[in-house]
Amino acid sequence: MSPILTADTDAATTLTFNNECSDMGVQMLYIVRHGDRWDYENPKWTETTDRPGDPPLSDLGHAQARETGIFLDQLFSNDGVTGDDVTWLSSPFLRTLQTSNEAISQLQKVPGAANIKILPESSIFEWDGKNGAWHASLPPIAERSHYFPRLDITHESLFVPNIPEPRIVFHDRCDRAIQLLNGNYPVTPQRRKVIVMVSHAAACISLVRAATNMSLADVTPAAPCSVYKLTRRAHDTSWTIDAHDTANSMNGYTAHLTNMGTNTVPWNHFGDKLIHQGYTGPKASRFAPTSIASD
Repeated sequence: MSPILTADTDAATTLTFNNECSDMGVQMLYIVRHGDRWDYENPKWTETTDRPGDPPLSDLGHAQARETGIFLDQLFSNDGVTGDDVTWLSSPFLRTLQTSNEAISQLQKVPGAANIKILPESSIFEWDGKNGAWHASLPPIAERSHYFPRLDITHESLFVPNIPEPRIVFHDRCDRAIQLLNGNYPVTPQRRKVIVMVSHAAACISLVRAATNMSLADVTPAAPCSVYKLTRRAHDTSWTIDAHDTANSMNGYTAHLTNMGTNTVPWNHFGDKLIHQGYTGPKASRFAPTSIASD
């Protein structure tokens, strides 16, 4: 169910949500892109580091991640979600771990939020656009745990993609990740009812596509810290999500952000770069290239 905008007596706008998670037969999947990247704001940074493929968040990215946590805090608390109800999966790249850590730190209304662990999940890490160079920047996950106490390094990923990873197999990888997620986290009263996956633009788009059996043209481009909320019930063969760009749609929701910035751009560009910059998202999207309208 999408958020409903209501105005209080001070004319300030607040969000209210129907209590979906009170039904133990419903499972929620939140797919979130990381926040604004440091290297996009500071391009020369890559010349000064030994790990150019693993940039941190910018200051704006940290702020976006905190705002995302505040937003999820409201959704979770309104739905009666506790920390024990949440499975939090994150790509092991630094920017996704930072986004996860900042977001979890803002879950102030969620009972037991201190129990939420960040599970490093390789099946949803960045796609390989540099013949393995980006992934070569990743340190051992045990090193990450020194700086991210919430990180559970005992977690075993659904699978670890082979690197280098040809782009033509990327969608297959996301299909496999969703298939295994569905099997490993079935919808039952005994299972945790909220799953969060913090990933990268390409993975967010393809994971939503795979989970819903929709086309790329139905998925809103992934902006920094955009949120995709999917639901399913027991025996459902696929997840459901709002239509793109409708009022308060949770298909790439960004209204919780004060500033989206201009450096880490909304992305759904799996196509030929010579045609509308490779854009493959909805033609009517607020993030579609201007060239689409004149086509």
